Amino acid sequence: MPSAVAAMIEKDAGYQTAHVPARLNGAARVSAPEVVDRIPNIDHRFGDGRAEILGIAITDDDGNEVSMLNPATAIVVRISVVSKSEVRQPVIGFMLRNHLGVDFAGTNTARESVELPPMSAVDIYTVDFHVEIPTLYASTFSFSPAIADGTLHQYAMCDWIDNAIALPMARSEAQIYGQMHLPCRVEVNARLAGRTTSQETYS
Repeated sequence: MPSAVAAMIEKDAGYQTAHVPARLNGAARVSAPEVVDRIPNIDHRFGDGRAEILGIAITDDDGNEVSMLNPATAIVVRISVVSKSEVRQPVIGFMLRNHLGVDFAGTNTARESVELPPMSAVDIYTVDFHVEIPTLYASTFSFSPAIADGTLHQYAMCDWIDNAIALPMARSEAQIYGQMHLPCRVEVNARLAGRTTSQETYS
């Protein structure tokens, strides 16, 4: 796993009806009710091969694949994986990168306190990450899915795909200063002669 991703992890210490990919020769024991088997792009891939990413899709809450990210909306990052041998502590997640290739944000099942059951050979899991997209600057963002075996503190990477899918971010109606708009509430508070005047809140 890239050092920046590892540092972040240590710091934080239907789409399609289920089907079996042909390359598994019908031997798979499908665990997931829905399976994604499409990877739009592979810039680089690495891992020990004990499990691999089958596919990734970005959808809305109704399961419809999206072609653009909209500010302040909800998306589902759906990742399907298959084990080639035993994976005792599977951790599935993704990294979000900006147009410069900088790791922007990311999460995984362990980070979200979701413990997945151990995987036997040819088990297939699908994990849905329900994500609230903040108001970001208009650009292109890519999703890099991964599956590892271990914990937040110690793990072995099974499969990581750089920039498996990239989507543009729609322009926000409001001006954005910097990289994103932070949701906030503004209160005006003035202190005069040791007394606090009436406080006004602006929403």
